[in-house]
Amino acid sequence: MKDLLSTTIGDSSLARQLFGIYRAQSLRMMKFSLHEQQGDLFEQLAIQALHIAVQATKRKEIRNIAGYFDGVLHKLIDQALFEDVFMEYDLSLEGLFL
Repeated sequence: MKDLLSTTIGDSSLARQLFGIYRAQSLRMMKFSLHEQQGDLFEQLAIQALHIAVQATKRKEIRNIAGYFDGVLHKLIDQALFEDVFMEYDLSLEGLFL
């Protein structure tokens, strides 16, 4: 991710912002021993989130691309790491109260 963002030409403040968001979210998850070996996964998700954010700017007006990137990356990380956890608890709410 750092190599990709280092190729930006001109004002690199947006690139620094995006890299900071990536580092903050990935380090937050990697401090848990369960996810500390998944650095490559976080980097792939960050590149995918960057691609989604750039494609979204072509379809609609986005005022804050860094905020959009932050939301997309957060959602991708949640889906990649925690989606299968909720599948284990497949009991309906009605079953909890009976």
